[in-house]
Amino acid sequence: EFEKISTAIVSTEGEHGFELEVEDSALCPRYIGAIIENVKIAPSPAWLQDRLKAIGLSPINNVVDITNYILHGLGQPLHAFDADKISGKKVKVGVNEAGTKFTTLDGIERTLNGSEIIIKDGNNQPMCIAGVFGGSESGVSEETKTIFLESAYFNPVAIRKAAKSHGLNTDASFRFERGVDPNNTRTAIIQAIKLIEEITGGKKIGSLLEHYPNKIEDAKIIFRYSKLDQILGVKIHREKIKEILKSLEIKAVNDIADGLELAVPAYRADVTREIDVIEEILRIYGYNKVDAPQKISF
Repeated sequence: EFEKISTAIVSTEGEHGFELEVEDSALCPRYIGAIIENVKIAPSPAWLQDRLKAIGLSPINNVVDITNYILHGLGQPLHAFDADKISGKKVKVGVNEAGTKFTTLDGIERTLNGSEIIIKDGNNQPMCIAGVFGGSESGVSEETKTIFLESAYFNPVAIRKAAKSHGLNTDASFRFERGVDPNNTRTAIIQAIKLIEEITGGKKIGSLLEHYPNKIEDAKIIFRYSKLDQILGVKIHREKIKEILKSLEIKAVNDIADGLELAVPAYRADVTREIDVIEEILRIYGYNKVDAPQKISF
C-alpha cells in the first residue's frame, strides 16, 4: 500500500526557527518534528475518506485523516500541533509538576500527576500528554495555517501508566504502550509530510528536528533447542523452528552448538528472554499439537 520511499534525503529549504529539547532520553528515546507551512485545512479527498470509513473511522479533516491513515497503515502514531500556538517556537519533551492543570481535546480539564511524558511549549505549558491525548489549545483547527508534526518513540511503561491514570485508551496509547517500531519513526513522518504537501497544498520548511542520541538495537537472545524440547516434551524439526522464527521477523544471526543466536526486532518489546522466544514458537506451531505431559519434573 505505502510506496517505498527514501528516508535519507529530505528537502531543507528555508528556515522555521523552531527548537526541540528532549529533557529525558529514557522517557523519549526518539523524537522527530517537522514544520509545514501554508496548510489549508479542509475535508479530505474521497479516496482518503473511503479508506478510513472502511476501517470504521470517521473522517475529521485532511491533516488528522492523514495522521490516522499513517497510524493504521504503518503502525506509527503521529500528532499534529498548530505551530502558531507554540509559544517561544520551542517544543520540549519532559514532565510537568504534579498538580498542573491541562485541558485535553475532549474539553476535560485534567490534573497531571507529574510522571506523564508531556509535550510542552517554550513556557513549559503542556500541549499534549505524549502518546496518549492532545490538548484543546494547541490542536489543529480550521484556522490552522502552519503545523508542527510529531513522530516519536516513547517509553512504553510511561505511556501505559499515563493512559491508565487518566482513564484514556486511545489508538496512539494502545500502540505506544505495546512498543512501536523505533525504526519506523522517520519513514512514517516522511510519508505523512509527502501526503500533507499533496493534499493540503502545504510545504515543509527547514530541517527536521531530530533527537535520537542512542540507536535502539535489536535484542540479542541465545535460544537453545534442548530448552524447547524440554519444555514441550516433543521435538520440532530444526528447520521448522527456523521457518517459524523467520515468519516472526526474528533473525537467526548465528548457529551455535545447541541452538541459535537471535536478533529480535526492537518493536517486539514482549520478547526479551529465551522463554519468550519459546512461547512464540509454540504459539505459531500450535498448542494443540503438543500433548500435555502426565507429570512435569523440574
